[in-house]
Amino acid sequence: MLVAPDKFKGTLTGEQAARAIVRGLRRAWPRAAFTTLALADGGEGFARILTRAAGGELFRTRTRDAIGRPCRVSWGLLRDGRTAVLDLASASGLAQLPVGLRDPRHTSTAGTGVVLRRALAAGATTLIIGLGGSATNDGGIGLASALGWRFVNRRGDDIAPTGAGLLALDRIVPPAARLRARVIVAADVDNPLFGPRGAAFQFGPQKGAGPAAVSSLDRGLRRLAEVARRDLGTDLARRPGAGAAGGVGFGLMTFFGATLEPGFELFRRSVGLDGLIARHELVVTGEGCFDITSLAGKGPYRLAQLAHEHGRPVWGLFGRVTVRPTGLFENVHALVEGGQPNRSELSRAAHGRRLEAAATKLGTAARAKDSRETM
Repeated sequence: MLVAPDKFKGTLTGEQAARAIVRGLRRAWPRAAFTTLALADGGEGFARILTRAAGGELFRTRTRDAIGRPCRVSWGLLRDGRTAVLDLASASGLAQLPVGLRDPRHTSTAGTGVVLRRALAAGATTLIIGLGGSATNDGGIGLASALGWRFVNRRGDDIAPTGAGLLALDRIVPPAARLRARVIVAADVDNPLFGPRGAAFQFGPQKGAGPAAVSSLDRGLRRLAEVARRDLGTDLARRPGAGAAGGVGFGLMTFFGATLEPGFELFRRSVGLDGLIARHELVVTGEGCFDITSLAGKGPYRLAQLAHEHGRPVWGLFGRVTVRPTGLFENVHALVEGGQPNRSELSRAAHGRRLEAAATKLGTAARAKDSRETM
């Protein structure tokens, strides 16, 4: 059996969820063989999960978080020794900041730039960067600043590499030597850089920006696009995905020639997911909440689609289910019925007890059904 859940956000990582599911299924099938795999589509844990799944090596690097505090983050080097994997959420993520310190006017991706620089020093010629879970709205100038780009005001001084700093941007100065590595970005949103569907208006509020701050951040991103068009001759602000991660999608395309790909597709190709599915008789997946966004292409739903294509049954174990899963799932179980779980329910889910019990319940029912059908 292939057990491949996504994270149960706020309670269990994908790896923890997989272990809990296997413990439960072993009670029903003590002799069964299991393969576990945490899903990752570009958000928190993307580098760690993808590196381990692809048989690469993890490294730790000292850097700074989105508000400049010292931290250490992981990044990976795949088996070819030339492909590095990192995620924006590790150094520049929202989850690392207490609620009171979340303000995308003053956060920066500079810490991720330090990690990227370290990966290049290790010999990486291809960089895979996951963009989910960011705390920033700086258009990627923090990251670019760490690799030699300068963003200056009318006096010729460097601006703050933040969302608020963009309002003072007057000129972009490229480094003497451009990045030669290939950059691939894992991003699952198609938002443009600015405007009603842009980075600030769509994602700023969840990062701590109020209405006035959102408008200010959007003006900064518009300014970045104007200066980039004038100084660099590029006009990528309306390109799908430019608004990913507070405009980092735009920054990576503009400053480093990055290509954007759906995070799940990158993961699928890198770990050989189709082959894994084909070698197993049953696929079990899950996530914290199966809702309308799941149907838009989240990992568990895409995994179920792939399994269906390979003729493999799929079970889904979810924290909550707010939309009816399609016929792709043979069995579906929700740990919490109805509305939002209360704190005690989240605590129990965090320890895996409900998930483990749900897996046992599904496994036992399936075994009993098989026994009846063979009588």
